[in-house]
Amino acid sequence: MMKEYVEDTLMQFLQTRLEPFTITELLEILGEPASEANCEDMANFFIFNQLSYVDPSFNGLEEKWISRSGLFTGKPLVIIPEKFEIVSGIMIPGSRFVPFANPSLLPHELIFEYKGKKLDSVRVDVTPDEIYPIYRLFGDEYTPQYLALDNEENSELFSADDYEDPVSFPVTAIDVRDLYWGTQFSPGDRIVAYLRDWVQGIFELTTLSASSVDPKKQTEWVRDFEENLMHSFEIGGPGASMDEQLSFAWFLGQETLFTEHASNAIEFLKWSSKVSIESYGVESRLWFSNGEIPAQGSWNMSMITDPLNMTEEALMHLALPLNINLIESYILDALFRKETDISLLMERMIPVRHTNTAFCIPVIARAVQSRYKRSLATFNWFADHDIGVLRNRYISLHEGIARFIFSIQQTGLSPEQIPDQGAVVLGQLMSHTVTALENLDFSSSDSPLDVDALWETIEGMEDSFFETKTAIQEVLPMLTKQRFSIIKKETPL
Repeated sequence: MMKEYVEDTLMQFLQTRLEPFTITELLEILGEPASEANCEDMANFFIFNQLSYVDPSFNGLEEKWISRSGLFTGKPLVIIPEKFEIVSGIMIPGSRFVPFANPSLLPHELIFEYKGKKLDSVRVDVTPDEIYPIYRLFGDEYTPQYLALDNEENSELFSADDYEDPVSFPVTAIDVRDLYWGTQFSPGDRIVAYLRDWVQGIFELTTLSASSVDPKKQTEWVRDFEENLMHSFEIGGPGASMDEQLSFAWFLGQETLFTEHASNAIEFLKWSSKVSIESYGVESRLWFSNGEIPAQGSWNMSMITDPLNMTEEALMHLALPLNINLIESYILDALFRKETDISLLMERMIPVRHTNTAFCIPVIARAVQSRYKRSLATFNWFADHDIGVLRNRYISLHEGIARFIFSIQQTGLSPEQIPDQGAVVLGQLMSHTVTALENLDFSSSDSPLDVDALWETIEGMEDSFFETKTAIQEVLPMLTKQRFSIIKKETPL
């Protein structure tokens, strides 16, 4: 079983390895035995996290994998600038470089070169009507957050009012006057970007005139892209993001999609009648046009797929939305509440009790007790106070969502039976809460903690949970009655 300490080496490998590789080769680099179990664990890890893609082997050889950096590095991405950008001599990155760009980088952090020279960035004032189409692949629900992170002025503008965008605001653009004016660039001409460095997000830009594009090849590209995107829905469902969906589609169609005669995802959505951006809970996904994205088939909230110890085995067995880091957050919250034992903490962490928990709960309790004593020795209530107040609200939300999901589960209803994508919303709120807690207590030096952003987020999440919970509770009696009626009809005489 893969050990935790190899994770940094693994991520570095995936970011820098451009050639296809076998899992046996990777495990050797990581210093891990290439056992059947390790190979299967690694494959499952890649598939679950969409970190790498597999080309099946049909000749008896070991299957090859390729990382996202390997898939996109050196490949062409077509950008068709808007008229206002050409007039101003700029290109706004926005979401245009999804999924070619490293998703851990923000648009204003990408680097662009032309003829070997790094291009400068500039600030330009834009309106929501101008910018939202360019940020479309992030989802309208996340665009204000991306804009707020673009610069300090936007951080204040977009936090001032949660419901209404400013009339105009600045955004980072790339100064491409040399590229436009040196090539007599006209509306309809393209910028072709080639990814050079996945880790740093470096793209080399060239131009392609509209007259050089083969209309027949472009039409074929659009149809191929549509087919591969729909195929990705059938295989991977809604995925974790539109970035993930698009990346998988490009992998599936890599033999034909990487060409300068292509269009791009934003332009494709204007053309396609079969694929569109659809609501998915509180988020957006690419999906079949006018089709509701199905909820997952199970209420299982487990965050662990390959347990490393008995504690994780117990958490997985109970399908709890917990891992070791979240247990630490619950412990810090208990210390902040000045609780003197772990009984109340255990009740919050494990809101369900049944016969199958008899073995699991003592295992978790021993681990919690040990970690509680260790944290107690170093915990400073006054130093933790500001973070503690915020953590307490996220812990309360995490507990509330888990408890409510378990209560629905006990009715026997499945997620797809909950109307208005209520189950999807609950799952997304749970995921966002987990991410917030992990950022709050385990933020890395590379990603400094943004406490203000977490404070701004929590109230909206609490409101969303209250509204979703209330809506589900109102229809729950009717849904439960319908379920029992169906069971009764199906019961043989």
